[in-house]
Amino acid sequence: MTVDAAARRRAQLKIIPWLLMAPTMVGIALVIGYPFVRTVWLSLHEGRGLRTGEWVGLHNYIEMVTDGQTQAAFVRTVVLTAVTVIGSMVAALLIALVLNSGLPGMKLLTILVVLPWAMPRVSAAILWKWAFDSQYGVVNWLLSSLGLSMFDGYGWFNSGNSALVVVAVAIIWAKIPFLTIAMLAALKSVPPDIVEAARLDGASAFKVLLRIKVPVMRPVIIVLFVLATIQAFQAFDHIYVMTVPPGGPNHSTEILSLLTYLEAFAFLDGGMGSALAMLTFAVLAIVTALYVRLQREETA
Repeated sequence: MTVDAAARRRAQLKIIPWLLMAPTMVGIALVIGYPFVRTVWLSLHEGRGLRTGEWVGLHNYIEMVTDGQTQAAFVRTVVLTAVTVIGSMVAALLIALVLNSGLPGMKLLTILVVLPWAMPRVSAAILWKWAFDSQYGVVNWLLSSLGLSMFDGYGWFNSGNSALVVVAVAIIWAKIPFLTIAMLAALKSVPPDIVEAARLDGASAFKVLLRIKVPVMRPVIIVLFVLATIQAFQAFDHIYVMTVPPGGPNHSTEILSLLTYLEAFAFLDGGMGSALAMLTFAVLAIVTALYVRLQREETA
């Protein structure tokens, strides 16, 4: 084989992987790239449903940043995200520790923990809404039975704060199964001989958790934290189903994802809806960038 033939052969071998990846790359460009570019383009135009109106440049972004309703929705989204992520992560860790304890009945408990994962979120939201109903809800009945008469006929969805509490509880409940299974798998990876040695040295269960188990689980916890943050920031179905009207009462449970939907599909302002979508994208891009940086520091 001549030198030129060998060079052509190497060039062909380099091209083959790109040819094999081409269909997937084209599919990704169509499924992800086009909607993203279209959203950016719409955000720079006047809203006319989902059609392109007149060019307005950054007007939608300026109006979005200076609008009090958007600012309140953003703060509410951050608060709801923080509460649901921290609450679900802590609850999942505690449940995973119980499941990893080896006590009798843990297999049955594992099945019960996973069950909410199989339930459609809209159906679960309807059940939670019924549970907190002011007249027929089981929550008010239980609290009243415990002597808390203030909850007799209490309207959870009549106040923005209490409505957000109910929504947060429903979101945390929905997140727990996946987070628990992932943390349980991470706990299984902790070397048992190290844990046993620490216990023989007199370390308490809390110190074993804090000094041994959590450091080993740290990479998994970081990944779960990022995924939970992204999902919580995009929460939509629970608030849409559980509050009447969606985001009520008086916009007190309105978050960015719901406001984006209302602007684009209820008020037919595709420009503002697209601008709000880009705001959500920017925040989640920052969260993802922080995760990548943490991962690099872990491997450095």
